[in-house]
Amino acid sequence: MKRRIFIQKSGAAGLALSVMPIACTEPAPKLDAEVLILGGGLSGLYLAYLLDKAGKDYLVLEGSNRIGGRMFSREDIGREVGGRGIGDKYTEVMKLVKEFNTEMIDITDYMRSPTAIYVEGKLHAKWPDPATNPAYLQFTAFGKSPQLTALNQWYQKPELDEKYSELLKRNGLTEAQIDLANISANYNDIRETSAINAYHSSAFRKFNGSERVLNFKGGSKHFIKAIADSLKNPVLTNKMVNTIEDNENGVVVSCIDGSKYRAKKVVSTMPFTTLRDVKMNTSFNSNQKKAIQKLDYTDITQIHLQHTEPFWEQDEMPVDIWTDTPLERIMNMSSSPTEKELACWVNGIGTAFFDKMSEKEVAEYTIKKINEIRPSSVGKIEYLGQQNWGKYPFNKGAYVEFGVGQAAWFEDMIKPAGNMHFAGEHAARESRGMEAAAESANRVFKELIS
Repeated sequence: MKRRIFIQKSGAAGLALSVMPIACTEPAPKLDAEVLILGGGLSGLYLAYLLDKAGKDYLVLEGSNRIGGRMFSREDIGREVGGRGIGDKYTEVMKLVKEFNTEMIDITDYMRSPTAIYVEGKLHAKWPDPATNPAYLQFTAFGKSPQLTALNQWYQKPELDEKYSELLKRNGLTEAQIDLANISANYNDIRETSAINAYHSSAFRKFNGSERVLNFKGGSKHFIKAIADSLKNPVLTNKMVNTIEDNENGVVVSCIDGSKYRAKKVVSTMPFTTLRDVKMNTSFNSNQKKAIQKLDYTDITQIHLQHTEPFWEQDEMPVDIWTDTPLERIMNMSSSPTEKELACWVNGIGTAFFDKMSEKEVAEYTIKKINEIRPSSVGKIEYLGQQNWGKYPFNKGAYVEFGVGQAAWFEDMIKPAGNMHFAGEHAARESRGMEAAAESANRVFKELIS
């Protein structure tokens, strides 16, 4: 419609409304679903599964070109690069495993294989003193602190909310040892992150009750596909959200491809690192605003390799190596006791070293450094690819990490706001990892049907 005609008609309509009865007002726009679920990872898929079972209408929008979120089987390099390990007492996840008869592999007996130590230019097949082993300094020191007595205490104990490095220092670590502990700690920086994260992780390991650790046979892709295939409605991919409008008729979600979707409710399973890029008019409480804008996620870069010969048989050293080099930890990531899948696992501030490199430079540096650390590997390892979770645009991090003072936001940040609800690994009261994603989805499902 031409602009002049549109203005004329709009003006006429405005005049007409002043004399028209209220019953003739324009009806609310047609809804595409009762519930829009933003994110096709485990949390979003599980929520869709629960809504399916309850006969509720929903639509899942996934920003990337695939489903699974941080459960990611990289077909191009033939490796799992995301979440894979689950405990046998993961209540919510194991329900799905049994529902879809998913084949699992028990890796408990060989997941904690020996680790060589490379420090100050020297490779040790075995560290002589367990109390000073640089790979376990964090755990040795943290174990001296009183632990939580319940799974949900982590956000209810402000007296424990301090820099993790301060706790470790109080428990005997020197500044130099704290630098070494930072390599093993799965956080961005133990000099900045809250000790609350360590307390929560420890409580989950203790109180979840799992005795066995399981991996998905053939990769997590089979599990994710089974959930998606069971849904009545397809998951729409390549639907990166850029606007959420919340009004009296419900919500309107707009995507960067120009598409729009309307529903009564919207559930965001998006990490706050990506949700903060979305334009929203929702009335969030003050702690939600702070969490959405400031909550951090751990950067992890994995550098995946393959071997052409079992070089560890030549030098008779353990396959796994903890190092004080930029490669940090070199680990066997295979789910099989007879196979080896090597990857360098770099955490937090250490990822910045590789972020400034091209992929070719990452490959060259990695091979050269491993050859230097372990001469038996020369000519026997090849670069496959890297997974940089900090730079992955649909997550911008591997998992949530609370800074000092941020755990106090938790109860407020997961409350419904307007027509929006929050699920995802970051929104679980008790669990961590994949079980956290599923736990939060179950909580939101109850909110929606209550």
